[in-house]
Amino acid sequence: VVADLKCALGLCILCSRPAQHKLASRLCAGMTALQFLLLAQGASALHVLRLPTAHLRSAAAAMGEIHRVPAPAPVSDSASLAGDMTGVTYYEDKLCVEEEECELPEEGEFTVAILGDLHLDPRKMEDYETGRGHFLPIIEDAQRRGVATALVSLGDLGESKSVDPENTQELFAGTTACHELAAGYLSSFGCPYEVIGGNHDLEGIDEFSTDEANLEAFCRIHHKPTMQFCRQIADRTLLVGLGSTVFRTAKYTSHEVTVDDEQLAWFERLVSEHPSEEGWKVFVFTHAPPIGSGLRVLQENHVVNGCCWLNHSGGEKADPRTTRKFIELVRRHRCIKGWF
Repeated sequence: VVADLKCALGLCILCSRPAQHKLASRLCAGMTALQFLLLAQGASALHVLRLPTAHLRSAAAAMGEIHRVPAPAPVSDSASLAGDMTGVTYYEDKLCVEEEECELPEEGEFTVAILGDLHLDPRKMEDYETGRGHFLPIIEDAQRRGVATALVSLGDLGESKSVDPENTQELFAGTTACHELAAGYLSSFGCPYEVIGGNHDLEGIDEFSTDEANLEAFCRIHHKPTMQFCRQIADRTLLVGLGSTVFRTAKYTSHEVTVDDEQLAWFERLVSEHPSEEGWKVFVFTHAPPIGSGLRVLQENHVVNGCCWLNHSGGEKADPRTTRKFIELVRRHRCIKGWF
């Protein structure tokens, strides 16, 4: 499944099992393999993606022992979502079968918040705080039940224009100030976060003279050893990210989302070493989709500017084989279950 999840604020929740979510159950009744809930609320949008996963219980549970933990206090009204989402507690509804006791979550359960193009502007942080408020109750509910949580940002962290036009024309995107603001915001969701670079994240052209210097700042500020990442979120379940590492030295367009050859080789090894036959599930995160994914809605300016697909113009060496490589790996390795 390849899904384009870029919405106004680009906020998304990925849940690993079919939801008992009250609102989702009403709107998505009858859907099984894949269920989306899109709830637009002003400047933000909420996606709940529900995918089937193996129902893996602990060895003790398999032997018939019932695991229970005391039920925590209910979420207060002030912490719950507004409007139709008020009072919804996904994991409480699913795990707390008795008034005072709750089952432990299964080993394969996880919740991931996915953020698209944030384009943070320090003058408008109230909007981003409002968007975050839609997700904190869901993340906190999962954590209280012992469900693994994480957050993934798909890049384009800062506004690609001056955010202080009276004093400077320097673009905000890609600067140290941009990445420090983004790191603070991404950390404020209360769970571990991962981030990959989009086509604007090395755009600090007034501050950094080379892509290498800009990339070093990006990785250092976000505490990343490399642009790519791999996080095991649940039993035999990996979150894998690939990011753009070329801006100034791009052969055709600076805004091509370029996954370099080193990352591509690393990704091919990773999916080869985690076969679906052994039960592995891999969810991939990139700023642009792979060509051949079948997306029906694409922005014209991205097509014209050569930044619509991963390695749109052949990547760092302008080799069209790298453009096709991503979808070929999807077709070859059944462990890849979703691409965001």
